[in-house]
Amino acid sequence: MARALQLAAAAMAAEQLRLDAIAHNIANVDTAGFRRVLLAADAGETIPVYRRDQPEASLGTLATEPSRYYLALDPRPGANVVTRDPYDLAIDGDGFLMMQGGRLSRGGRLGVDAEGYLTISGVRVEGASGPVRVGTDQIEIKTDGTVQAKGNTVGRLRIVSIPTASLEPMGGGLYMVKDPSGLREGGGSVRQGMRERSSVNPMEEMVEMINGLRAYETAQRVMQAVDETTARLIEQVGRLG
Repeated sequence: MARALQLAAAAMAAEQLRLDAIAHNIANVDTAGFRRVLLAADAGETIPVYRRDQPEASLGTLATEPSRYYLALDPRPGANVVTRDPYDLAIDGDGFLMMQGGRLSRGGRLGVDAEGYLTISGVRVEGASGPVRVGTDQIEIKTDGTVQAKGNTVGRLRIVSIPTASLEPMGGGLYMVKDPSGLREGGGSVRQGMRERSSVNPMEEMVEMINGLRAYETAQRVMQAVDETTARLIEQVGRLG
């Protein structure tokens, strides 16, 4: 009985985490460069199973519940769309733009801060030699990341690649690197006048939400059934005593 309660409680906790991920995805359906969050799990232990009358005869293994549930990024990027706006930026490939503070971005709406440095979501964009200062001049960005302001080269954007598992979303289409050991230079080309859509499909998220709610309710009913069965057993044992 205790085992059944443990499994039902773990399933409910997992579905709650899934619903949190879906809510986060839907809230970022219009965030440029956003990658949807998925429920993931680490495999649990496997227990060998033997026949009771023949302990040496193996029947195989029995898997336990996952050892850990967590949220992971979907590695699939969103589609790039043409906007023809020079302050829209996207990456063609799997790479990311290096941002100030070790953060990463798939691009988005470019801006210029009070000191004339290029920004995305209010964070300065890192170049090969530090933040890129463009002032108030009109900018042009080549596919290799070279930034020109009024025809003069002022820097080159730094594009890096890293396994998706090493990224942690920070909001606003920005990501923090959890394990910098996998960071590599390169990984794509820059596309000015384009913007990457969010990889979230609202209809898919709604289907996942319905499935998650049903799974949560099923686990809840299992817990209630186990509780009622336990209560009846206790009552019957009490009568026998």
